[in-house]
Amino acid sequence: MTDFYACIDIGGTKIAYALIDATNPTTVLNTGRTPTPSHDVMAAVLQVLRQLSEDAAARKGIIRAIGVGAPGVIDPFEGRVVSAGPTMPGWAGTSIADAIRAEFDIPLAIHNDVRIMGLGESVFGAAQGVANTLFVSLGTGVGGALVRGARLIDSPHHTAGELRAILGRVPNGQAAPVEDFASGPGLARSYNELTGSDIQLPEIMQRYHAGEESARAVVSGNMIALGEALAGFASAIDIDALIIGGGVGAIGAPILEPIIAGFRQHALHPIDTIPILPAQLGTNAPLVGAGYLASLACKGE
Repeated sequence: MTDFYACIDIGGTKIAYALIDATNPTTVLNTGRTPTPSHDVMAAVLQVLRQLSEDAAARKGIIRAIGVGAPGVIDPFEGRVVSAGPTMPGWAGTSIADAIRAEFDIPLAIHNDVRIMGLGESVFGAAQGVANTLFVSLGTGVGGALVRGARLIDSPHHTAGELRAILGRVPNGQAAPVEDFASGPGLARSYNELTGSDIQLPEIMQRYHAGEESARAVVSGNMIALGEALAGFASAIDIDALIIGGGVGAIGAPILEPIIAGFRQHALHPIDTIPILPAQLGTNAPLVGAGYLASLACKGE
């Protein structure tokens, strides 16, 4: 009989899920997505887990543990949503663990979705074999994860890795939270304010690649500012590698190169020499991370 981990990635618009064979931690099986309902999210999660249980049985196996990534500040010990943003009204206060344990009496691990993504990248992806990493996710927001010795670090208020409020100095000289200028919407807002346009990041990047000066100035300038902000943070906590992921991070060199330039210029030596790596696992990262977290739960860790 094959042992599987059931992996769930709860998002504001979709719930992604997969099985992971306990002997193949980076191979996701029976993957799928279902829309996140506006109410009673946990009912949808339980339905997904029932389906994964059937999928495991069809593969002549059994689910040994469950790993869940969820948005918001998550108490991983209680499996509860401490706080959440406006994208999921009513989500704050949800006891994810209680809902799942009422039906599934197996080891369970729950953490913030970006933390789990960073865990997957640190253990099995871009920074495999590196002891101390900072993962930065650039997407609709800015998030992160701190991984030490293949474990997410604990923190008293469960916010370790929340990067969105770190201040950076954008090209106009003003200080602002990095999420305001380095996320996808933040980059679009900066460009639109400069040019009087009303477009989103994909079109801005088209203009960037066409050589438009304004697009290049905003993207490069904002990413240099992000690199500078991360340099100060990384110098304070001391890491072996920095990983850049998320949908904006996946754009590639136009995003990564100015981040690296800003980081190298402002980080203390020898932190200024650490590897700065693009994420490798793509959309599977949170599922791989959830599977790894589930494997730790099986061991009682």
